[in-house]
Amino acid sequence: MKTNLTKFSRVALILALNLLCFGCSTPTTQDHAFSEQNKIKGNSDSISAPMDVTWGSVLEVIAERGWLVQQADTKSHVILCTREIRDEDDKDLSHTLSATVTLVPVSEQITHVIAAANETTEMHKKSHDWWHLLWLIPLFPTGTEYTTVVVNRDTVHNPQLYQDFFDAVTKRCNEKKALSATAPAP
Repeated sequence: MKTNLTKFSRVALILALNLLCFGCSTPTTQDHAFSEQNKIKGNSDSISAPMDVTWGSVLEVIAERGWLVQQADTKSHVILCTREIRDEDDKDLSHTLSATVTLVPVSEQITHVIAAANETTEMHKKSHDWWHLLWLIPLFPTGTEYTTVVVNRDTVHNPQLYQDFFDAVTKRCNEKKALSATAPAP
C-alpha cells in the first residue's frame, strides 16, 4: 500500500508541476506576429500605373533617396534594400533601415505596392585604455577601444515613412506616364 501511495504522490506532483509550469504560461510576443494588432498601418498603396512603370519608378525612388538595393527579383516583384543614417541629434547613434517592397498587379493599369521596414539603432562608443602609475593615477592613453551596441531593433510603424515613399513613387509614375503620352509614336 505504501508503494502505491508513493507512486501516486509522484504522479500527482508531476502533474501539478506541469499544470503550474505550462498552464500559467502566457504567449510570447512573437506568437502574435501575424495578429491584426501587429498590422503596419499605411504601408500599402495602389498606384495607377502598369507593373513595369511602377517597378521602374520604385527602383528609381529607392536609388534617388540613398537606399542600396540588395536584391531586386523581377519574377516575384520583390525588392530588398537598406539605408544607413547617422543620427542628426546624437553623433554616437546610427540607424540601419532595411525594407522589403512587394509589387502586386491588380489590373493592367493598377499596381498594389506594399512596403515593410525594420530599423536597428546602434550606439557607438569610444574609450581609451590608460597606463596607470601605481594602478591608481592614469597618465597617458595606451590604446583606444571601440564598442558598438544595439539599443533598439523593431519594425517601423510610422506611417510618414511609408507615405513619403508612396508619394514619391506616384509622382514618378505620373511623370513617366506624361512623358510617354507626349513622346511621338514610332
